[in-house]
Amino acid sequence: MTPPRYDVLIVGAGAAGLAAGRVLADAGRRVAILEARPRVGGRILTRQVAAENGGESIPVELGAEFIHGLPRATWALTEEAALKTYELDGSQLWFADGRLTAYHEQQRQSHQVLEDMARWMATQSPGLDMTFAEYLSRTAVDASAGEPAANYVESFNAADRNRIGIAALAKQQFAEDAIEADRLFRVEAGYESLADFLAEEFVRAGGNLLLAKPVHRVEWRRGAVAAHVHDAEGRVFQLHAERAVIAVPLGVLHAEAIEFAPRPADTLAQAGRLAMGAVVRVMLIFRDRFWCERPRRSKQRGIDRELEQLSFLFTPSEIPATWWTPMPRNTAMLTAWVGGPKAAALQRSLVFRADPHTLLNQCLATLGRVFEIPLSDLNSQLLSWHTHDWQADEYARGAYSYVPAGALDAPEKMAQPVEDTLYFTGEHTDTEGHWGTVHAALASGALTARRLLKVDGPV
Repeated sequence: MTPPRYDVLIVGAGAAGLAAGRVLADAGRRVAILEARPRVGGRILTRQVAAENGGESIPVELGAEFIHGLPRATWALTEEAALKTYELDGSQLWFADGRLTAYHEQQRQSHQVLEDMARWMATQSPGLDMTFAEYLSRTAVDASAGEPAANYVESFNAADRNRIGIAALAKQQFAEDAIEADRLFRVEAGYESLADFLAEEFVRAGGNLLLAKPVHRVEWRRGAVAAHVHDAEGRVFQLHAERAVIAVPLGVLHAEAIEFAPRPADTLAQAGRLAMGAVVRVMLIFRDRFWCERPRRSKQRGIDRELEQLSFLFTPSEIPATWWTPMPRNTAMLTAWVGGPKAAALQRSLVFRADPHTLLNQCLATLGRVFEIPLSDLNSQLLSWHTHDWQADEYARGAYSYVPAGALDAPEKMAQPVEDTLYFTGEHTDTEGHWGTVHAALASGALTARRLLKVDGPV
C-alpha cells in the first residue's frame, strides 16, 4: 500500500484552519491546507481601496473587523506579527423621533437587561435554557427595555431572539467581561494582515498551502483520508493523509456542500443544532466627514463635539439601525450594519428588487434623514461603497454562528474527533462563550491541532 503523502489535510484556510496548520507544521507534521478561495482568511476579507488624494490605501473590512477586547489568542499573534492596532474611541449618538441625542436611556436599559439575565441564570438549576424571547416573556421584562435588548441581541449576535438561548448568552456575557470585550480594536493595515502572517508562518514551517482548490468529497476510514479536490481548470484529483481537520464555516456544513463518505452523522447532527446568522454590512467612503457639520436644525444643536468625535450611531427606527466610524482615525468612512432576522429580510428584499443600488440608496436615505442632508448632497460626497453577501457566498453560507436554546453542549460535541481521523474546528466549536469571533476561530484551531498531536504522539 502506498503511504499517504501527508500526515494531515486541513480543509479551509480561514483563521481556524491557518491556526491549526501552523501548530501542526511547527510540530514537524506534513500538512496541506486546501482552500476553495484564491486567498486566505475565510470570513476575514479586507479590500484595500485607493485614497482619493493618492495617499495610503484605506483598508475596508467586509468581514471580521474588530478585535473584541483582550483575547490572548489574537493579541499574542498580533504582537508576534508586529502589527499596529488602535482602539476605537469617541462619542455615541442616538437618533429617535427625528432628533439626535448624545445619550439615550434605552442604551443603558438594553445592557442592564442582559446583565440581569446573566445573574438570573446563575440562580437557576443547571441545564435550564430557553430562548431570549421566552426569557423576556417569562420574567415580564418591560417592553421599553426588553425590545431594545432583543434588538441588540439580534444585531450583535446575528441571531433570532426566538432561537438564541439564554444559557449561551449568559456564558457569552461572562466570557466577554473576562476579556473586556466592550473595548474594540482595529488592525491598522487591515485584518487580512493577520491571516497573511499565519499563512506565511505555516509555509515557512514546511506546510503546503493550496489555494483555489475546493474540496467536494472526503472519503475516510480510521487512519486514512482521501480528499477529492477541484483545480482551477475543473479537473479532479485526490490528496491523501492519515487525518483531516475540517475547518469550514458552519453554514457550509449545514448545506452539506462537502460530501463525507461515510457520513459522520453524529457530528453533523450536532452542527444541525447550531445556527448560522445573517448580516448585511455596507462600507461607505466619503470625501469629507459631513456628519461633523453644524446641525441644520436648532433642535439638534449642542452636540457639535459629539459629532466631531462620532464613533457609533444608533438609529433604532431605521434600516440600517447601527453605524460606526473608524474614530479616532479621521477617515471619512461609515459602516452600516444589520444583523439577524432583519438582515435576512433585507437580503430577501434586495434579491426581489434585483437592483444592486437598492442597498446603497437605503443607506443614504437613512443618513439623509438623520443628518438632514439632501440625497443629492450625499451622492456628491460619496466616493465608493463596498459590501459582500456572506449569505450567498458558497464558501461561507452565512456570517457567523450562534447557539440556540438547548444546544449549549453542541459545540463541544462537534469538536470531538471522529475515530481519531476527522477533526472539526472553527468558531462554532468554541466552548468558552466567544462564538462568532476571530479569537474563537484561532483558539479552536490551535486546540484542535494540539488534540491531534496528543493522540498522534511524537514524530
